[in-house]
Amino acid sequence: MPVTFDRVLITGGSGFIGTYLARKLLAEGRRVVNVDVQAPSALAAHILGRHLGDYAFEQADVEDWGALLEAVQRHRPAAVIHGAAIVNVARLRTDPLRAARVNFGGTLNALEAARLSDVSRLVLISSIGVLPTVEREPVPPDHPLILATEGPSSGFYGAAKVASEAFGFAYLRGFGSDFRVVRPSAPYGLGMGWPMFVKTMVEGAVRGEPVRFASGGSYPRAYTYIEDVVDLTVAVLDAPDDADRVFYASNGGPLTTASEVAQIVRELVPRADVEIADELTESDRFELGIRKRLSIENARRQLGFEPRFPDMRDGVAEYVERFRGYLESSGPTDG
Repeated sequence: MPVTFDRVLITGGSGFIGTYLARKLLAEGRRVVNVDVQAPSALAAHILGRHLGDYAFEQADVEDWGALLEAVQRHRPAAVIHGAAIVNVARLRTDPLRAARVNFGGTLNALEAARLSDVSRLVLISSIGVLPTVEREPVPPDHPLILATEGPSSGFYGAAKVASEAFGFAYLRGFGSDFRVVRPSAPYGLGMGWPMFVKTMVEGAVRGEPVRFASGGSYPRAYTYIEDVVDLTVAVLDAPDDADRVFYASNGGPLTTASEVAQIVRELVPRADVEIADELTESDRFELGIRKRLSIENARRQLGFEPRFPDMRDGVAEYVERFRGYLESSGPTDG
């Protein structure tokens, strides 16, 4: 039977994935600690709803080793989900030191704090950005990350994530630390930060604003609705000891282009005015080599995971309704 951890510390718990993770874990009756550099925003509070006051919040930066260790040792969680990271790939493209300090250094601090505090399991929220140009499809979890001619396609962001995964496995080998990896692919939904076309299209259309993109329409992604990312992450958190250690948080289906997303939005939102040109810029091509269908067969077999939103239309429809609800309850300025 899968293990259920009743006390979970989430680094980056005020972020997009972290907020939904906290909500799901709290709804299951678990105790949750959120360690983040910032308190939950008004939008995060809206997503948490009645669970907003149910968890402990520790304001700390994962770069601050002493503060992170103190938080972990004070709360003594049974498990840690490490999600704190800079997810803006473009921002890190020319800032290797920041990528190393936050995305890798923060992971190293979390691993060491967990080890010294006898945490039973650490789940790293990694990324498909660890992949180089994909050699086979659907992409298996054991696809090589370093090829003879190249490394991760997402630059310093991906390199920091590769280093994080490598050190996690080193902790497993060196100390017996129970380390697991979730690699989300293009998570979307209310509260998303990195827009990936979806946020701008959905929220602009709901607000009645014209949305225009001069390029990017043919760019494909394995978009994954946030609820499926969270369901997979919690399944990995509770995975049996003999399960694999790397899983893709994806719906496992074919990719969707930005033009197809625009068409979905136009169909779901009356009078939506969304246009996007098909041309790709140099920036669009930066990660194109990793945009392939991902295999989730090990999650299906070992964890009983099945995406609830395999059709992107269903995920976008829920995003539209949740954003409308947020505007009605909280006003249009925070989102």
